[in-house]
Order: sequence, then C-alpha cells, then structure tokens
Amino acid sequence: MAEAAAPGHCRVLVQPDPEALAQFAASTASLVIRQAVAGKGAALLGLPGGETPRRFLELLAEQPDVDWRRVVVLPADERSVPPTDPRSNEGMIRGCLLDRIAGPGPRLLSWDAGSGLGAADLCANFGRNLLSLDPAGAPVPVMDLCVLGMGQDGHTASLFPGRRYEPGALVLPSTSPTGESRLSLGPAALRAAGRLALLLAGPEKGETLFRVVEGPYDPVSLPAQLAARRPEGGEVWCDAAAAAKLTRG
Repeated sequence: MAEAAAPGHCRVLVQPDPEALAQFAASTASLVIRQAVAGKGAALLGLPGGETPRRFLELLAEQPDVDWRRVVVLPADERSVPPTDPRSNEGMIRGCLLDRIAGPGPRLLSWDAGSGLGAADLCANFGRNLLSLDPAGAPVPVMDLCVLGMGQDGHTASLFPGRRYEPGALVLPSTSPTGESRLSLGPAALRAAGRLALLLAGPEKGETLFRVVEGPYDPVSLPAQLAARRPEGGEVWCDAAAAAKLTRG
C-alpha cells in the first residue's frame, strides 16, 4: 500500500512572492537540465498543469544556454481532452514553453488525450513511450526533475484524496472528484525522479501545505505527501504567503 511507505524528509524553499517563485523555479529547472545534458547527454523533465506554473514555464523558455534539442518534456498528468482544449495541460505547456523557445525546442511526450482512445489505452501507450526513452530498458524511467502542482484538497498531478494508488504504478487512469477522466504519472514514476518538487503559491494553500509538510503522514487523505515526503526526499517550492502557517524550518 502506498500509504504504508515510510515518509522521508521534505525541503521547503520559500520565495517572497509569486514572481520570485517563478524566477526561482525557472532558474532551478534550467540548472538541472544543463547538468543532466552535460552529464549524460539528455534530460527528462516532468511538468505540471494549472495556473501557478504558467509564469514558471514562460520564464523557463527564456533561460540561457539550455540545449533544448536534448530534452524531453512531459505533462505529469492530463485531462482526456485534445491539446486545443483550454483545460489541456499539454496545450498549456505548448503555449507557455514550447512556442516561446527561440530555435529548436524539446521533444514533447504527449498523452495523445485527443485521440479518442479510452483512458486505460492512453495510459498503456504513454507508459510504453515513457519506457522507450531509456535505451537500457530500466523498469522505471528516471525524470531528472518533476515539478507538480498541489490543489487545496491536497491532490497532486491527478492523484486525488480518498483513493489508494498502487505504489508500483508507472502511469494510471484517474477520475477527478467532479467525474472528469484524467491520466497521471503514478507513485513509481514520482518516487524515481531525481528531484521532485511541489510548486504552489497563495495563502489559500497555506493550511493544506501545513498538513502536507507537518501533519501526520496519510497520503490517502493528502496525495501531495507522496511527492513532498517520499522516502527519497521531496521539495516544496512556494511563496511566503503559502508558507505562512509552517512552523518548522
């Protein structure tokens, strides 16, 4: 059971305001990419959807000295809608990042959510494509960095409260509390990432962040703990308003 895993440490990195947070996230992500490309010739980057990451992605597109030709980016989760739909995470990543990069851009690993296939088939195809990125055939591909959002209910990616997710799942179909079909990276993919960070801002996230970071470890109720307090260690990138209720560090 995913909730039985021993929690690890969480590093909380606080910036004064949303713009400083976006700048920090963009510069940190570009550093990780450059280090991965220098060390092994390629980088794999998981990216979030939602409103808070938009500015981060716009600034990431402007970072200097990033060899985007050697980078693969992927949405950490997706809705079962085509990229042209305003709700599409892929569409947001294209508009905020890929379309703004001057010169050759990264490869985007798509969920193909607008293809008309069911969620199970979409996840199976995406899982195979993700595995094919590692020529050595590793059972779980290692993202150099995965950045996720967090909802006020404590969900992250498309992992929602009240559900038990198989810890060995690389990808999985999911359903939002409103009944919307979703596709998501699973606990195994998140656990394997070199760096895994929750990106969030605003006072409305403060109480949930306190519970995620300092409350009892219960990722069934707070799936964001699977990222923030994974056994391998997680990170929170937030602004001062979101961190206001934290009492440690």
